[in-house]
Amino acid sequence: MKRVLLIGELNQTVSTINRYLETKFQSQMCMDSLELVKGMAKVFEPDMAVICLVGVGELDQRILDYFETRRRTIPVLLIGTPEECKFFQNYYEGEQFDYLTRPTTLTDLMDKCSSVLKLDEEVVVIEVDETAEPEQEIESKKRILLVDDSGILLRSVKAMLADKYEVAVAVDGQKAIERAKRRKPDLILLDYEMPVMDGKETLEVLRQDDELKDIPVVFLTSVANRDSINSVLQYKPEGYLLKPIDQNRMFETIESILGIN
Repeated sequence: MKRVLLIGELNQTVSTINRYLETKFQSQMCMDSLELVKGMAKVFEPDMAVICLVGVGELDQRILDYFETRRRTIPVLLIGTPEECKFFQNYYEGEQFDYLTRPTTLTDLMDKCSSVLKLDEEVVVIEVDETAEPEQEIESKKRILLVDDSGILLRSVKAMLADKYEVAVAVDGQKAIERAKRRKPDLILLDYEMPVMDGKETLEVLRQDDELKDIPVVFLTSVANRDSINSVLQYKPEGYLLKPIDQNRMFETIESILGIN
């Protein structure tokens, strides 16, 4: 049985993919950490690596460099949005690297892995739970970019959102612009009081970019007096949330803006 190393954030989507891979391959999940990947590759000796970008804030490109320079015989399949796949294709091309854009189905993933491993002609019987949806989509979550200079807030708010949304994070305005261009989020939660490049300046840059100007922005602010709130609202964000973030209020705001029932 062929061995597949599944690399990504250990979330529900990756767990679902792993269960499907296990019906045809010997599959092993691994966090998207270079050291963990190197250790697992040495112990597991995979025939193929699948890197799932669902939920990954920003993939450490050293992982791909490792496969390209140290594990050249291992084919690598990246699952990502068209923008993510295009980004990595600029650096990693050739027979070793292949790409699967999402949204896609688990069946498509199985077919792609079989093709990469040259198993197309093998007849494999897969037992599937008849009560389950046969064509689950790998990607159906809305994407949110969370921007704040506080690591504590990033971790806590991402944990609140992770079950319902695909969450990327950025610690300053410049990184927020870069990640918004790469990931094309459906909504941005943007800290208003960041140093260097604050929320106002970041929003101005977003609004001047034709690709990003229509992304709804919700400001996060810790100052609750009327003058400060009016100052925030004059830049016409789609909403604002006060810190510390109230989880129910946050979900209500996001769902209202994204039109989620």
